[in-house]
Amino acid sequence: MNKKMLKLFGEAFLKTLIVILGVAIVVFAVYFLIQIFGGGKEKKPSTDDAQISTSDINGGSDMTGSDSTDTAEPTSEEPSTQEPISSVGHSIEVLNSTDVAGVAKKWQEDLNGKGFTVSNIGNYETEALTSTKIIVSQEGMGQDLVGYFQNATVEVGTISSGVEIQIIIGTEDAQN
Repeated sequence: MNKKMLKLFGEAFLKTLIVILGVAIVVFAVYFLIQIFGGGKEKKPSTDDAQISTSDINGGSDMTGSDSTDTAEPTSEEPSTQEPISSVGHSIEVLNSTDVAGVAKKWQEDLNGKGFTVSNIGNYETEALTSTKIIVSQEGMGQDLVGYFQNATVEVGTISSGVEIQIIIGTEDAQN
């Protein structure tokens, strides 16, 4: 009778072990897929599908509801290894990602007063960014603008509004 009970116990133990192993494999597979496809990470703010409303200097308001929507598509976040290119003389767009009214207009005035050419302002309507993001049309641009902002980052990307530099003001720089 002991051998019979031992055999039953062994079979039950093996079946339980197989079930536990199967569950562990499924859990590992799900975790692995989440890591590969990034489903477990908080989405980093991006301008890939951004909706941005802008107005030119003459229309000059920092209010939501402008007619045009533009998107910027960053292509690289690596530090620039190319010689810095002065942003003076290049067209710049300033977008307000915060809920503080007038931020883009204030930065437009400040940057124009420092010799830069801010030709467009508007609101970045996708989400509020914490840190200011500077998107440039070619590597080496925008580095001279970083010092005006707290924790600003520069990305090379395509800016569909036609400017060469797009600055998206984050909450850290809303109270300049």
